[in-house]
Amino acid sequence: MEEISKAILDYVNALNELKRLNVIKNQKDFTSQLGEWIASIIYGGNLASSGKQEDWDLEVNDTKYQIKTHAKSYSTKRENTDFKYSKGSKIDYIVIIVFDENYKIKKIYKVPFNLAHELVNKDRKELVIKWKDLEENYSEDIDEILLK
Repeated sequence: MEEISKAILDYVNALNELKRLNVIKNQKDFTSQLGEWIASIIYGGNLASSGKQEDWDLEVNDTKYQIKTHAKSYSTKRENTDFKYSKGSKIDYIVIIVFDENYKIKKIYKVPFNLAHELVNKDRKELVIKWKDLEENYSEDIDEILLK
């Protein structure tokens, strides 16, 4: 029991330190907040001041980005992102960041918003963008990004 208590305390301390460093704002939805923070570093922008910001999460100059983030466990089969945005949304790019189970970046996709609607799979009950449809034209070069 002492090991478990220590692990929980370590986790809480790590979350508090990430809040202090402005990587996350709260303890809800760690994965999304981490992805948004990473995108702000990669693209050099400012995060929306509120998690309830309409449409966009990140602004770079006057360009608005919606950031979608996934942490994939080794057993997770899902390889798509929900897409629930109208064509009139105030978004210029959809950025999808995919982490592995240990939060190492596996993939980053950057899709112009006006083209994202054309990529949505409309055959399903939920509207999604399949990552395999993004591989050829919308994959970011992670090695190049990490060298910046």
